[in-house]
Amino acid sequence: MAVKRSVSLRRRVAVWLLPSLLVLLLINAVLSYLGALAAVNRAYDRSLTASIQSIAEQVHSLEGTISVNVPYSAFEVFDEGMQERIFYAVLGPNGSLVTGYDDLVPPDGLVDDGPLRIFDSQYRGEGVRVGAIKKRLYDPALEGGDAATIVFAETTESRVTLARELFFDSLRRQLLLVVLGAVVLVFVMTSAFRPLLELREAIRRRDEEDLTPIVADGAPSEVRPLIDAINHHTERLSGMLAARRRFLADAAHQIRTPLAVLSTQAEYGLRLDDLTEIRHAFKSQLGTIRSTRRMADQMLALSHAESVDRSVEGLQAVDVSRLAREVAGELVPVALRKRIDLAFEDGGEAVVAGNLQMLRELTANLLDNAIRYSPPDTQVVIATGVTPDRVALCVSDQGPGIPPAERGKVFQRFYRILGQDKAPGSGLGLAIVREIVLAHGGSITLDAGADGRGLMVLAEFPRAQSAA
Repeated sequence: MAVKRSVSLRRRVAVWLLPSLLVLLLINAVLSYLGALAAVNRAYDRSLTASIQSIAEQVHSLEGTISVNVPYSAFEVFDEGMQERIFYAVLGPNGSLVTGYDDLVPPDGLVDDGPLRIFDSQYRGEGVRVGAIKKRLYDPALEGGDAATIVFAETTESRVTLARELFFDSLRRQLLLVVLGAVVLVFVMTSAFRPLLELREAIRRRDEEDLTPIVADGAPSEVRPLIDAINHHTERLSGMLAARRRFLADAAHQIRTPLAVLSTQAEYGLRLDDLTEIRHAFKSQLGTIRSTRRMADQMLALSHAESVDRSVEGLQAVDVSRLAREVAGELVPVALRKRIDLAFEDGGEAVVAGNLQMLRELTANLLDNAIRYSPPDTQVVIATGVTPDRVALCVSDQGPGIPPAERGKVFQRFYRILGQDKAPGSGLGLAIVREIVLAHGGSITLDAGADGRGLMVLAEFPRAQSAA
């Protein structure tokens, strides 16, 4: 079986955050370089514009002849330290070269006395920044028009170099910010996880039997739901352990008496010589063993009912009417031996969401108690009923009943009503019933039977959807 490696939150945050920062840095670096290049172009384009305008001012035409006096100032606008190469051309209206480089071609679409056009291009195998403009000369003797075209180009090494310097300067600052951000991130994560580490140490230092709730003071709000869930689970575990301790204490107390009786009966049987008396001693031992076994079975049933902590496991749709009919049929022989009339009143389909075995134990305990405490020639009735939201199970008998003052006590474990000690039983039946009812979200009440005689036990449960 493969063992899953534990995942560190620090590592997970770092794995997701740092690459994301690097990607953002890369995108920002590209945008920064493009921005730096655009800023450099804006600055250098001013010089380019000034050069073209100074040349255009020196272009004139007289009687069809174009004259150009390229001023030295057109080249002085560029820094002396620049390593750029400069190219220019002045073209007549018909495209003929007046002065400059004959292979420096102007762009299409220039308008007479229109705005200056500046663009990137290639000239003689290298990148250049080109500016072009058309100037009207107002000489009717010119052929093909009266506008001259001035083209000025410069290489872009200085522009690119300056843009790179600006870019790397910005990139260094950004990298410094990323490093500082990573340091802050480590510090913040260490500070953020410190309460969790303190909580871990507090839990580790606890005694193994300390099931008190974990104090959430100082813990991050994101961890509080987890702490609440742990506290809820610890509370349930504490209740279950308390029930187990009570069960063991009660079992040790209650089992001591039948074991002492069995020991006495065995010692008495060893001293007997008469076979009839020996058989009678064995019969007494068998009765004690059966009573002890029943008590053990009931104690286990009670332990199971208590351990669910009001949360029934193994939920399924159970028809209480059908279940009551089946249990009543199983106990008919017991009722007949005591000459008790066992009746069943069917209230129709009565479906609850519950644990079938636990509900069967509840029904069997109610009927068994009713038969056990009823005198011969009486009647025990088990009935079911349904309302829009409740399902009722009612068992009534004609026995001695339970006085109103005792009805709240009989749900205690091993409680026996004074004067009824002769009836066989362990005092666990109604305790089991109550735990099962509460585990199913129901309620149980005790009252006098019909005509004030006997006892009526009414258990009610939330109604579920009809069984499929």
